[in-house]
Amino acid sequence: MNKKFLPVLLVLTVACFFFAFSRTSSTADNPKSRYEKILRNIGLILEEGHYSPKKIDDAFSKNVLNGFIKELDDDKTIFLQADIDSFQRFTSKIDDEIHGNKLESFYFIAESYSRRLNEASTFYTDVLAKPLDFTKEEAVLLDGDKASFVKTNAERKDLWRKRVKYMVLTRYNDMLEDREKNKDRKITAETDSATADAIKKFVYKADSTLERESRDQVRKQLDRYFTTLKNHNTTDELFSSFVNAITVEMDPHTNYMAPVDSRSFNEMMSGKFYGIGAQLKEEESKIKVSSLVTGGPAWKSGELGVNDEIMKIGQGTA
Repeated sequence: MNKKFLPVLLVLTVACFFFAFSRTSSTADNPKSRYEKILRNIGLILEEGHYSPKKIDDAFSKNVLNGFIKELDDDKTIFLQADIDSFQRFTSKIDDEIHGNKLESFYFIAESYSRRLNEASTFYTDVLAKPLDFTKEEAVLLDGDKASFVKTNAERKDLWRKRVKYMVLTRYNDMLEDREKNKDRKITAETDSATADAIKKFVYKADSTLERESRDQVRKQLDRYFTTLKNHNTTDELFSSFVNAITVEMDPHTNYMAPVDSRSFNEMMSGKFYGIGAQLKEEESKIKVSSLVTGGPAWKSGELGVNDEIMKIGQGTA
């Protein structure tokens, strides 16, 4: 078999293992047993089926641990340094877990992450509850690769305060620039209809109004962000990230897919799509349709168009 096809074969094989263990009665009621079996089989595939395997040893384990932490908290805004220190007990154990030892590292790190995420999701509401002072000179480091994990919860709260303030300031500045650009615009004979409509709709707003609207937009954005993060970070999703830290360490082109991701992959490979066939985007704190998949359900219905706003999602009736 051509070596270039092996990563794809590995993806499909591992996905099959997930389905097999998900449907076996002895493991369906015991997720821990199922995860351990998946992990062992992935280890076997990587060591015996990969065309150029790395040795799964303590050095491999350390890199997997660092990769998993980075995947969970790349910006270094969720974990405290104490959490990272507590994870170091697994530096030389993940390789043993892959080889059949009891799985402990994943559960410990995932539980810590979920707890810290819940804590972090409450920080921004107080920051956005009142007008922000942009006259005070402050600095925030946004590059996670250059930042360090903070040591205390107070420092983490302050980090989030500065990041949220930066987000509001960015939007506020854009609104000020847009106001200045539009306040003196006039409709002339050369003005196209779209521009003319925009000029007619323009309303000059005070600085305080723009600042409040900026905070409102950031609040909605962060509400969606944390809701999405919590909804997607199920135990299965987090386990997928953990296993991918293992497969990527073996080979950056080798990936593990849980069932939901496997379906998306199969859709992409087959050209068949089972969703509504619409790609979404965020614009002005609203979720809108950016494009439709030709031949998809949304395209065929004719009831959904580009730039339509998604107000809410519900279950239809047959």
